[in-house]
Amino acid sequence: MEIIPIGGHDYAIGRLNALDQLHVSRKIAPIIPSLIPIISEVAKGGLSKVIESMESGDGVELENIDLKELDGLSGALSPLMEVIAGMSEGDTNLVIHKCLSVVIRDGAVLCRGESIMFDDLDMMQILPLVVAVIRKNLGNFIQDLLMKASSMKKVE
Repeated sequence: MEIIPIGGHDYAIGRLNALDQLHVSRKIAPIIPSLIPIISEVAKGGLSKVIESMESGDGVELENIDLKELDGLSGALSPLMEVIAGMSEGDTNLVIHKCLSVVIRDGAVLCRGESIMFDDLDMMQILPLVVAVIRKNLGNFIQDLLMKASSMKKVE
């Protein structure tokens, strides 16, 4: 199991069963095309430069970071945010609950059915954990879709 430290806790990322992988992938499928411009912008390096300057440990403050490095990324994120905002509450909850059901903290799963088991979890922990589960369980599938979509875009 992959271990991810977030907010002072270690989280073990488990495996979704095949049916849960199918259901999660169906719900996030509309997001996949929106990832191509984001990946392209991240590959240009602007985001990593900003993150490196923030993580340098020198007490970097926002006014000292050149946010112009992120101009392309903000435009690329817009379609993704629109797709996520358009997801129904039921679809969003399904993805979150299924993903958190395979994450373990202190020997207990984070989610059983539709109940999140830890009251101290907030969006800043939940979203990275959901992304980690999707990356671990659907990463190869999504990567193949992105490569196919990217090659189809070049042909047009």
